[in-house]
Amino acid sequence: MSARGPGAFYVNVDDDGALVLRGQLDIGTIQDLQDKIDDVMVPGVAIVLDMAQLTFLDSSAIHCFIKACQVTGHRVVLRNATPTVRRVLELADAKAEPEAWMFDGA
Repeated sequence: MSARGPGAFYVNVDDDGALVLRGQLDIGTIQDLQDKIDDVMVPGVAIVLDMAQLTFLDSSAIHCFIKACQVTGHRVVLRNATPTVRRVLELADAKAEPEAWMFDGA
């Protein structure tokens, strides 16, 4: 896991198998998420990320979502995205891989 502090990034597996993200997800912390995805990934099964406690993400997260989608064959499900995180992803969605993720199972 990343260094502790106010913006530290943490990822844990919830009881339902979702990965719960907390803190700031960026180039310095993306490997923590990628390692956890690699641990739980099953081809043919979507990755579910609970983003309620995620305060920031950058383009490295988008690349991670695209990779997970390509490996599993399913879009990454983004649950409980904050308005700020949702806005960043909606802006990227128009330019990148619109089929790589979906919000709240929609």
